[in-house]
Amino acid sequence: MDSVVVRDANEADLGALCLVRGPASGHEAKLQEAARGTMRFLVAVTGGEIVGFASLFVANPTTGPPKSHIPKLSDCFVAAWHRSRGVGRALVEAREGIARSQGLPRLYVGVDPIENARWFDFFRRRGYAVVQAQPYRKRELWLANSGRTEERLAWRQDLVLDLGRSSHAAPG
Repeated sequence: MDSVVVRDANEADLGALCLVRGPASGHEAKLQEAARGTMRFLVAVTGGEIVGFASLFVANPTTGPPKSHIPKLSDCFVAAWHRSRGVGRALVEAREGIARSQGLPRLYVGVDPIENARWFDFFRRRGYAVVQAQPYRKRELWLANSGRTEERLAWRQDLVLDLGRSSHAAPG
């Protein structure tokens, strides 16, 4: 597999982002938040193709509900045909590196420990500690396979990484 390059998303990426996971309106909103400085919206590129995206909120968004914790990893998605190839890891490492370069002391992420136990375990192996002893339920907007945005009740458990004590080196 080609190496993974992670970079900031831009408007020229909209078509490719929609192929990974639409709709365009969601990506446009992330680009607008990034322009306001509340977040970084990143894409993962391999072989010249965008194969994933992710966000790092450094402040609460200007639209929509506030995040449970700031700074926070959010919205990580990798195209099905590129999963288990290091793309998600590259997106996490890039966001951790950005947080470190900004001198942030910690970094949060909310994960569904029941439906996405593998992703939850990934963060635990990276040194993230659980914030709550038990998962909690949260209403959230979800992009259904039909392409429609729906509200659903999901499980979440927040994790935190102390960036001053992380054993993982910042990406170069």
